[in-house]
Amino acid sequence: MRHNRWVPRQQWRAPFVIRVKSVVAAAVGVTIALVFFPRWLGIPVAVLLGASGLGMAVLGGTVVVDQAAGWLLLRMGLIARRVRFTDVTAVLVDEAKVSVARANGGEISIYAWRRGPLDRLLRVPAVAADIGHAIASSVALAQAAPAEGAPAPGAPAPGAGAQGTAARGRPARAGRTPARVRSRMSGTLLGGWGLVAIVAGLLVRVHWDNTTLTVLGVIIALGLALSGLLSFLFGLWILLTGRTPHLSQIR
Repeated sequence: MRHNRWVPRQQWRAPFVIRVKSVVAAAVGVTIALVFFPRWLGIPVAVLLGASGLGMAVLGGTVVVDQAAGWLLLRMGLIARRVRFTDVTAVLVDEAKVSVARANGGEISIYAWRRGPLDRLLRVPAVAADIGHAIASSVALAQAAPAEGAPAPGAPAPGAGAQGTAARGRPARAGRTPARVRSRMSGTLLGGWGLVAIVAGLLVRVHWDNTTLTVLGVIIALGLALSGLLSFLFGLWILLTGRTPHLSQIR
């Protein structure tokens, strides 16, 4: 679906193959958690993965840009977030990832929908750019009304900390989440995930009477530990330098 800024309500839904992929990934994760992790860790992880897979299978992924109602809905399975356009300070697109920065909170991100070579092989559509432009245009229209008259209570003054509308139709900014704050959040999340992955890798059971299970256990343990170490180092680098990978900022 291509973007038309005059459409009052636009909706993108994840294709059916994404649901199947999520269910298969969740099933593999549940099996690994129950077989290779201690019970006290494997059962909670299996429950979380199973709930996530079932939620994605039933509800799927959805992005709704309701210009008439003035809000944006981002849903991935059981997780759904609704954001008022007047609270949005920036819309960022990084390949398949769409991130929305809010004035009263952190960023909310969603992948739409092609994330890697497998998705390209499955011909999953890449609609992140269309979604990003639709959100940015709706935010501009929603924030333009109070900017033309007196500022709404609690709203920033027109032009305060903002840049003018760009020649390519980029809307004026009523403010944005500082890049340093976004970098700190990204670095903290990556570093935290890295530590969790390293600990999980150390807890994987690698001693089995069956050679195949032993080899699989070693591979899983090494994969978790190495990915966790890389994530931790990358998160630490972001925290120290304050720089994150390049993002295309639509507004």
